Amino acid sequence: MNAPTLSVDSPAVTFLTRFALLAAAAAALTVPASAPAADLVYGMGDEDATMFTTPLFTDLPIKNVRYVVAYDAALTQNFERQQADDFLNAAHAQGYDILVSFEHSRLPRKANQLPSNAAYQKGVRAFMKRYPFVRTFSPWDEINDCSQPTCRSPQAAAGYYLTLRRTCGGCTVMAAEVLDTTNPVQTVQYLAEYQRALGKVKPRLWGLHNYSDVNRHTSKGTRAVLGALKGTVWLTETGGLYKFLPGFPASTSRQASAEQWMFTLANRYASRIQRLYVYSWTGGGQFDAGITNASGLVPRPAYDIVKQQFS
Repeated sequence: MNAPTLSVDSPAVTFLTRFALLAAAAAALTVPASAPAADLVYGMGDEDATMFTTPLFTDLPIKNVRYVVAYDAALTQNFERQQADDFLNAAHAQGYDILVSFEHSRLPRKANQLPSNAAYQKGVRAFMKRYPFVRTFSPWDEINDCSQPTCRSPQAAAGYYLTLRRTCGGCTVMAAEVLDTTNPVQTVQYLAEYQRALGKVKPRLWGLHNYSDVNRHTSKGTRAVLGALKGTVWLTETGGLYKFLPGFPASTSRQASAEQWMFTLANRYASRIQRLYVYSWTGGGQFDAGITNASGLVPRPAYDIVKQQFS
């Protein structure tokens, strides 16, 4: 997946608009101070199939996993499709419930392009034909982050959601899967434009990646998103950062502390938050939120936090 951006440039928004957006979000949000962890369904996100052969993972009492893949991955025989084959077939064989989040093409000439709704539908239809056992989807990963071409077009993102709903009528399809940022006003504004683009369609399931809150020990992004939406929210990707330079140098202790705050936040808002997918299992790379090292075989302190909560 692309490394999440924890801080992005804000669009020009007047003071009054900012105030109104945040006030509306705050007014809409009514949640208890805390809720029991048992109310949450837990899962794990990764893109490495070796996870399913590792006792550290298979011994965890969870049956939900998440995979991020290009919307057109099933159309081309390449490394990405082989990686999806390995991960998804292994997950299915072991009885895991799979959430798939689509994103931009990984083909160089298409990576920064917004596909037409017809091209998007062609890609996701091919995916569903190849992996008919996957029935839970997000139409596009982190639509408001500028690692994705949807960040400047909530209207396009809304079109992909409507297209995916039509393409797989019997599937569970969440609406906007957004990244919290250090500027909640921008996120709330994006969601407002997205919902306007949906017209009369009123989704009841949404996705949130609240990395900024989790790793800064705040709650403002989570509260703003919950206040801007109606229905259930899944934390489809979240976790404590082991390393993400320059702001987060390598630290197992800081990661473990953030991991604990992640569960505290989810439990606090459990009347709205139904699922939590920890990202990720395997560490390594520029963006590293792995609860194990790069081999997936050596647990970090964050693993103990996750295991205790999952149990």
